[in-house]
Amino acid sequence: MPEPTWEPASLRALAHPTRISLLGALRVHPQLTATEASELIGVSPTNCAFHLRALARFGFVEEAEGGPGRRRPWRASDVPLAFSDVQPDEESAAAARALSDVLIGHWLGRIAAVQAARDEEPPEWRDVLGGSQTVAHATLDEVRAMVEDVREVLGRYDDRLRDPALRPEDSRPVEMLMFAQPYGS
Repeated sequence: MPEPTWEPASLRALAHPTRISLLGALRVHPQLTATEASELIGVSPTNCAFHLRALARFGFVEEAEGGPGRRRPWRASDVPLAFSDVQPDEESAAAARALSDVLIGHWLGRIAAVQAARDEEPPEWRDVLGGSQTVAHATLDEVRAMVEDVREVLGRYDDRLRDPALRPEDSRPVEMLMFAQPYGS
């Protein structure tokens, strides 16, 4: 299996809404067939299979042990989705910006959908879920330290993504998004 790289071809391969949805599904479920994935993300099994093979070519997913053909399970590679649009050349920067645009659209769409259904959550979950905003006057080094601190805290739960047996019985997948960007009114 190829090692994932953040070169223009792999960035462009990932910059597709179906592929982002598949990776998201495989981060919550240890393995899925194309048919199972299609039920989760609302795309045909044939389309899912095509996109899973494309992701595999670039090392983002891999075949898991299991059945052949349509019953073939896939799993996400253990690669964090962390990249920068600060790239050494314009082709790489354009590919990174395209991936960033797809990701932001995906995240914002999911936020809107979840928020629209927030009344369906139990009160105790509604109390802890949702958004918040903080504006801090900080230097470059301070922002870098804040980002590292938040990643360290969230990293305490990474093992649960890889090993479902470590997930507490009453746990559920919760997405945390973090954006550090200049604030302007």
